[in-house]
Amino acid sequence: MPRQGGTYRIYIRGVDTKPDGSLTYRNQLHVQSFRTVIRSKRITAVDFRVPPYTSGLHMPPSEVFLPLVWTHVPTECILYTMRKLLFLLFIFCIVLTEHNVVTNTVVANTWGASLFATQRHDFGRVPLGADVEFRFELTNIYNHELRLVGLRSSCSCVSPRLSTQILQPGETGAVVARFNTTGQHLRSRSSVLTVQLETVINGMPRRDTVQLFVSGYVRPDVLLTPGSVEFGAVSEGTAVVRTLQMEHTGRPGWALTGIERSLPFIHARAEEIRRTHGEVTYRITATLLENAPPGYVRDILRFTTNEMQPGRAEPVEVTVPVHGVVTTAIQAKPSPIQIGILAPGETTVKNIVVRSETPFRITNVAASDNRFRFAFSEHASTVQLISVSFSARQMLPGQSQNFTDVIHISTNDPRQEIITVNAFGRVRDLQ
Repeated sequence: MPRQGGTYRIYIRGVDTKPDGSLTYRNQLHVQSFRTVIRSKRITAVDFRVPPYTSGLHMPPSEVFLPLVWTHVPTECILYTMRKLLFLLFIFCIVLTEHNVVTNTVVANTWGASLFATQRHDFGRVPLGADVEFRFELTNIYNHELRLVGLRSSCSCVSPRLSTQILQPGETGAVVARFNTTGQHLRSRSSVLTVQLETVINGMPRRDTVQLFVSGYVRPDVLLTPGSVEFGAVSEGTAVVRTLQMEHTGRPGWALTGIERSLPFIHARAEEIRRTHGEVTYRITATLLENAPPGYVRDILRFTTNEMQPGRAEPVEVTVPVHGVVTTAIQAKPSPIQIGILAPGETTVKNIVVRSETPFRITNVAASDNRFRFAFSEHASTVQLISVSFSARQMLPGQSQNFTDVIHISTNDPRQEIITVNAFGRVRDLQ
């Protein structure tokens, strides 16, 4: 602190001294604290009016006389202080700006996670040789196409793949994670799948990275042959039966005690066919019932055992995957159909292919949105082609529209008189 004009003498009121005249510990703290306040420039002037009755107080001159600033501060001191304040304000603005940039970047680069229905999956305890995989479903909720430009796994125990690399607005795809159960990786395993995405948000290209977490436990003492219940493609209304074997080697007395399933149109049972010392074999029979609805069949059969989980009063489970697809008598593809992103006044034409094992006729095609137009043949055939035309209306500036509709296809086939296909797209604004 500059010495401007001299010093003041500091008197300490209400303090005691030791018999030898030295300060007590409390008084030393008081003086030290007072000196710190002055040196930190929190005050610029001091004026004490204290009665001088401290004649018994003995202090070194350095403790009694402290340099202080007069109430009147020279101009150069004011300029010096203002320069320091402006410099500190400049640094504060830079830090605040960088903080806002980082915050906005984080917000802009965390959009990818919202596309996924889930980011974690545990396969549980699966047998050796089981054919298990999980689909991390994602949907493009933006108005521009979504590109999946990168995919990698942190462990070879999980092999990922993409169901598609480009998703148009509204379309759904998947990151398929396949668990390696061939024997190379045993017992507890986990992997992190890193997915790189690209799209356009608010007119600006954006990239993001999403991590998906996969875990599971491969039992080396349980072997499944074949690796899953594979129904394949099944016509609607048809029952299908599949069998496989589960072998356990190890603890004597090991046994399956129950079966749990989530789909009501799948039945399963386990039959013990062989048991020796430390080995047991079960025949597993799975049935897809006639009332299974059209579409993909994905389920997990959970076989409970007479083992107990360590530290928990719950039985150990062994999971068996189930795959298949139930097809209809007449199939229409693509379903759903993506119309695309259109400018106001623009018209686009798409095609729907309808197939059947036997010849049939299309009697009518309709949708609730009158911007759709359809053309088709009235002759009987096993393959029918429907032309779908959509004309975007002229719109007001700043106005945009996402549209969805259901296309109803009528046939003369009594097995399936009505076929439905979902259609969606977007009419962009004029700006």
